[in-house]
Amino acid sequence: MVEPLAASSSLDEALRVGLPAPTDAMTVRVVEGMRLLALRHLAGGAAAIEATVAVHGLLPLPKPGACHGADPCLVWTGPTECMLLTANCAMADGVLHVLAPGRERLACAVDQSAGCVVLEMLGHGVADVLPRLLDASAVPLRAGQGSRTRLMDISALVIRLEPDRVLLVVDRVHGVYATQWITYALQAHDCST
Repeated sequence: MVEPLAASSSLDEALRVGLPAPTDAMTVRVVEGMRLLALRHLAGGAAAIEATVAVHGLLPLPKPGACHGADPCLVWTGPTECMLLTANCAMADGVLHVLAPGRERLACAVDQSAGCVVLEMLGHGVADVLPRLLDASAVPLRAGQGSRTRLMDISALVIRLEPDRVLLVVDRVHGVYATQWITYALQAHDCST
């Protein structure tokens, strides 16, 4: 079995240092230990993914622009892909085992955990800060919405779990950049209120 990549400790330290200071409006933190699996399928392969997530007690695959659950969370990312986010390593390993590349003809799971960072934004300021970071059409307005979008000029997955709780998933190498933009947007929000 291939061991997952270990993230650079200096990169992780720079990410923690780069987090914006908590304010009355919003707190941002790195969600540690989150597993991210891309569940991909070709035409006719969705049934294998549906069967696998059903065995693990997950809701059916989400529709475009939607997500189900908080942990585990399934997020629609495209017509042939959804992402599974969970802190439950046993569940993630079970899904990976069943959908290991080559096991199913038309579907597979790819572990992207080591290459991504999950940022949690909490507080009433989330509604004001997100439009400063994302296209207005990409901002999930209600709990249960999520999509792949652009955070400034990098790819991101944005998931609204609750009215004042949003997860942002970005490539780990862009984590510091994302926190810098969040800090800037939060400061701009504070100046305008």
